[in-house]
Amino acid sequence: MAVKDIMKLDDDNCFACGSKNAIGLKLKFRLDPGNGTAVSETVIADHFNGWKGAVHGGIITTLLDEIMVYACTSSGWFTVTGTIEVKFHKPVPTGELLKITGKIEENRGRSIRTSATLEVENAVLASAKAVLIPVKYCENSMDIISERLIN
Repeated sequence: MAVKDIMKLDDDNCFACGSKNAIGLKLKFRLDPGNGTAVSETVIADHFNGWKGAVHGGIITTLLDEIMVYACTSSGWFTVTGTIEVKFHKPVPTGELLKITGKIEENRGRSIRTSATLEVENAVLASAKAVLIPVKYCENSMDIISERLIN
């Protein structure tokens, strides 16, 4: 699959990071290719509640999944999620600044082990581990996703 084919697959309508998705989260990222990490900060609105004032577990899972995908992208790998395990430590509040951090733990070639945390004021409220499946390696991955990066 060529880079242009990856761009055809990405119509900028992703629920988590697409700028064209009217109801999406529109996440932006700080990536560190040298360390295989990604960080995003966001505030989740009340219409993504599970219980009143608490972010729905599916949205929490989406945030953790997306940050692990972008950790891989920071190292040039475009991936899809093979498996994900999420732990919900405490309720995640809506309307507050969330910090989501992901990192590559081990690249096994045919799979990449990753981890992630979701924090509010330095307290970990949710965490995840995943195995991501590489779809394509691109040395210019940062150029491809440049509009989703925080400068």
